[in-house]
Amino acid sequence: MRPSFLPAVLLSLVLPLLPVSVTSAQTVRPIAQQSIRAQRPVSAAKSNENLLDVAVSDSSTTYLVFGGPVSLVDVGMAGNYLVKIEANAVFVRAKRKNAPPTPLLIRYGSKYWMGRLVYSNRPVLQLYDFQKDGALGFSNSSSAGSVPENQLAMDKEQELKSDVEGKLTKLRKVKEEHQAVAVIDNDLVLSLANVRNDKEFTYLRFKVINHSAIDYNVDFTDFQLVENAQKKFLAKKKNEARRPLAPSGGAANQTITGRTTGYLTYAIPLYAATERGYLEVTLRELNGARVLVLPVPSRVINRASPI
Repeated sequence: MRPSFLPAVLLSLVLPLLPVSVTSAQTVRPIAQQSIRAQRPVSAAKSNENLLDVAVSDSSTTYLVFGGPVSLVDVGMAGNYLVKIEANAVFVRAKRKNAPPTPLLIRYGSKYWMGRLVYSNRPVLQLYDFQKDGALGFSNSSSAGSVPENQLAMDKEQELKSDVEGKLTKLRKVKEEHQAVAVIDNDLVLSLANVRNDKEFTYLRFKVINHSAIDYNVDFTDFQLVENAQKKFLAKKKNEARRPLAPSGGAANQTITGRTTGYLTYAIPLYAATERGYLEVTLRELNGARVLVLPVPSRVINRASPI
């Protein structure tokens, strides 16, 4: 009886253990998975909370200044925001009201900075100074609502700045020469008054006639070199090329009061364009929607006198 008794005893001892071990394995695994899944949103939420919100409006420009030259700006929802790089600064403006929040990644020098763009009808702070290790700082030049003293020339050495500004001062004293290059829109007239070249820069002086009763406050001016601009019937040529030109001199946030005439002067890097190319100059208004776009033919710049 021993041979038949031992297997029966062993079987009776082993069988009760099997359901317990299988059940415990099935129970522990979902709990572990649930704990991992529960931890991921928490960590993601914490990382999102650490991102700094940068307030952006559709009627004014927000400035971000870093401690090195900016080489990359990546906006999560790029279609809702206008972004422009100027040396170690980034200019941001919302394209429409109530634009949704979006992440913002910026590479300056060999470092990266990440934040979040958030729409605000009236941003309290319009200049974000990240020049100290990417951390937001406040100084005399970065108080709320202010802009850099000369953001158009932040990447230039002081000696070069002085030389450029000196030549712009000379240009302001020259008699107007190119009144035919002009555009009229919204009771405003924008025309090219003078242009000069040296070995490094093109110096431009524009005339703005404000026929309206409302002041025209120039937020910032865009310059783009347009090539292969010949148009087909009802369409632009497919291989049209555009290249932005960062201004290297000139004062920002200039105001042309109502019913008056004013002049704007800028220096841009020297370039050579073909007969099918032109310089597109765009003036954007602070706290307003009156945008002026002036095409300057390449021949006018190519034949300009030296300064």
